[in-house]
Amino acid sequence: MGDKHLPRQIYGQLATFVTVAETLSFRHAADLLGRSQPAVSAHIKELEEYVGVALLARTTRQVRLTAAGAELLERAKKILVDTRRLLGDIQSQANLMKGQVVASFSPTTAVSLTPAVLKAFVRDYPGIRVQLREELGPEMLQAIQSGEADIGIGPYPNVPDSLRFRPLFDQEFFLIVRTDHPLAIRGFARIADLAEMDVLCSSIGTTARAVLEEALRSAGITVNARFEALQYPSLFALAAAGFGAAVMPLVNHDLLRGLGLRAVPFRDARLFRTVGLITRREEAFPPPVNAFIHVLIETAENEGREMGLEQPIKKGRP
Repeated sequence: MGDKHLPRQIYGQLATFVTVAETLSFRHAADLLGRSQPAVSAHIKELEEYVGVALLARTTRQVRLTAAGAELLERAKKILVDTRRLLGDIQSQANLMKGQVVASFSPTTAVSLTPAVLKAFVRDYPGIRVQLREELGPEMLQAIQSGEADIGIGPYPNVPDSLRFRPLFDQEFFLIVRTDHPLAIRGFARIADLAEMDVLCSSIGTTARAVLEEALRSAGITVNARFEALQYPSLFALAAAGFGAAVMPLVNHDLLRGLGLRAVPFRDARLFRTVGLITRREEAFPPPVNAFIHVLIETAENEGREMGLEQPIKKGRP
């Protein structure tokens, strides 16, 4: 038999044999397979002719396995399972060669994390198109709920019941000042220093404003809110122009250097917000989205410290 070429229909013949062997009925097997009973009988006959031995003993009343049939049954079932698994794995890989991911990032997370994530993702999955959205909380949650975005990455844990927030990492806050500022020269700041400064604040209702206000309440101090702005680029531009200091995430070293700014760490308190993955509840991710999440987490683990991202999740996957 070693010199024989495998029949073209060997997979179908094995599948037919397994169904007959497990039901011990040609009629029942034909119903399950959606084939005629003569077609099922023909498959079994062709398989027996190929292997050269009877696999099923038939009488007018019953069908039973021969010794050879019993041995083939177990091995054929394994072949069919392994073949289906193999084809599924290959199809999953094929799906990763194409497709699209729509990811919504909060503004500061977008600037700090997306360049490194996209660099790794495009290298590993060049056929997948990535559409990036930069949105604040309400817009991001609405986009995910409506299906306009596959996932969201932001500091918005208070999501509606239809969505799920899974913590990824903590985003640390720094005092953003000009490089010639005394605190930049000293190399660290204390919360109490804010009482003596003009502070550039994020707008009321933003998570960055909430982080600052909680730190001030804990320290029992008030500050002079010189200017307010919704977006971090406006705050950084005001700081660079000498209008005061902002309490914001690091965002990007190169961006700060280009503006003549420095991110000064707080020594007496740790200011941070938790950034998480936001998805539709109980919805399975398609392969491209799973791949993007994997790369996102790996990037946060490997490069997060340089971006002011602390305590990334370890080895788990949402």
